[in-house]
Amino acid sequence: MDFFQACLKADGRAAVNAIRKMVSSARPSAIWAVLMHGAAWHEQRTYDTPHSTIVVNSIHRMIEDLGNHPGLSPNTSSDSIKTQLEEERRMELQELLVQRLAFHLTDIDHWAPEKGPRYNVNKGIDSPDNALRRFTTSLRQKSDVGAWEASVILTTKEDPVRLRRVVASLTAEEPDKLGHGYIMPYSLIAELPNAEYTRPHIAVLWHLMEYLVRKVPSKTPDAFLKDDKLSKLVKPTDLTQFRDVFLNSIVNFGLLGHNAIFAHRIAESNDQGLLTKDNVEWLVGKLKQNIGSPILPKEKITLDSIIQKKFESDWGQEIVAIRLPQTKSVEEWLSRELSGLWTKMIHAKPDEFEMAITSFNDDDWSLVRTFQYLMSTLLGNPSSTHVIIFTQSVWNLVERGLVPQDLATLQVHRMLRKYLYDW
Repeated sequence: MDFFQACLKADGRAAVNAIRKMVSSARPSAIWAVLMHGAAWHEQRTYDTPHSTIVVNSIHRMIEDLGNHPGLSPNTSSDSIKTQLEEERRMELQELLVQRLAFHLTDIDHWAPEKGPRYNVNKGIDSPDNALRRFTTSLRQKSDVGAWEASVILTTKEDPVRLRRVVASLTAEEPDKLGHGYIMPYSLIAELPNAEYTRPHIAVLWHLMEYLVRKVPSKTPDAFLKDDKLSKLVKPTDLTQFRDVFLNSIVNFGLLGHNAIFAHRIAESNDQGLLTKDNVEWLVGKLKQNIGSPILPKEKITLDSIIQKKFESDWGQEIVAIRLPQTKSVEEWLSRELSGLWTKMIHAKPDEFEMAITSFNDDDWSLVRTFQYLMSTLLGNPSSTHVIIFTQSVWNLVERGLVPQDLATLQVHRMLRKYLYDW
């Protein structure tokens, strides 16, 4: 049974085994394409936003942050975590992360075959500019088929700069009170399979259009300044002028961490040249509205001041690791080599770890970050997504110089303790 079949049959063991085989034999781009194919079949029945493509994006970034892996992240330029772990241990963690992702994609609600993604899209011939106009008009008129057909034209023959930019612009208009309307489309576009992977590529675009026709407004808000030059990337805006807002987004991270997640997707898409300065300022304004409380100046947001504000975050139940092929091995070397820090992080009382943060030095942060990646993925429920997305988002804001390491560590720790067993 291949991964996609196992995914739709909700067979977690078969899905994980299929991905394990691919890691040792397939091209990395093919692995991420089939994972996105599975994510494209996620039907969110309770709320309005499917999160599976978002969590694919977050775990992919986590794996890249840990450095090169021949089957998952070859030649990555990230290597953000200067971990002192041996290469074998580091690669074991990366494989655990992709196994966790595969398991998650079987533990979600999937579309019924007659209602889910279609593959018989009309691949018309049109110029990129005409396809771009049709894409926008179709979404405004709530025509998912028209937008789907136009998106295929925009992504088949060239680097999909136009699609990436128009999606960023349209979804910036009304990102909603949790930021979902911007977070999900940006994350999906960042992981869009290459057109050579035909079925995953078309299915993921179908998934995006099904979402966008529900989220993109029928007309542009009056105060929103559109950019009509979408064929090229733009110069990123200096975000340090908004550092106060980014700091507030992780201190007041909101329901399931959405404020910090939204802040991160704004920062990342800005750095990729997808947003004009006006778009960035508009989105930061939306983020401030979502935060709700008055924006504190950065001088008042320090580790000491935030620690003093008690946070009800005791574990609600016994902490149990998700059983995956790599779980036992990882648990064994954790308890054998690094049990001191790990034990503090999962201690029943949060103060045990929070007070230790004040004594960490520069050599400790990479291991702390690695362990928080591990906590968010190895512990909790297979269906959980927000803890993973939040953890990667906050640490990437650190990498961008918008959030200090000690405050990120504290807030990730508190969010995990509060929401580890939520969806």
